[in-house]
Amino acid sequence: MKYLPFERIIYKTNLSEQEVVTRLSGFVEPKKFSWGKSSTQKEYEGFVNNNRFEINRIINYRNSFLPQISGTIQKNNYGTQIEITMKLHVLVFAFLLVWCGFTLFFLVGVCSAEKKISMVLFIPILMLLFAYGLTMLGFKTESKKSKEFLKKSFEAEIVE
Repeated sequence: MKYLPFERIIYKTNLSEQEVVTRLSGFVEPKKFSWGKSSTQKEYEGFVNNNRFEINRIINYRNSFLPQISGTIQKNNYGTQIEITMKLHVLVFAFLLVWCGFTLFFLVGVCSAEKKISMVLFIPILMLLFAYGLTMLGFKTESKKSKEFLKKSFEAEIVE
């Protein structure tokens, strides 16, 4: 899923399940609503409930494409396995679907109305490429930071 704003990662660590939950709770605070800069000492917000969690990074800037991270912690034969899914927020994903849908509808309309290739045809194509590029840049830069932070925090290696 390298070309989509969606990632599945599996971490493997020698820490116990309880130690993983304790470390996770150490850098996650409950979600709170704020318009301005957050005065927090923790890196993530969300919830940790037994062996499940849903978190996202706390940032001091705007990024609508910030990955929403959900995961489960499971004991296996070789230690503890942490399965993580990173994806866009549901409302951001819905907005992108609607926006790209209207742009494609416009593109089909332009293609059917124009008998020859003109510059008007490239406007919706450029709009779609811009939306894709902006989404991927915003998502992948933040997911890379989260992957490295979680890997270091859990003293883990990425299996998948």
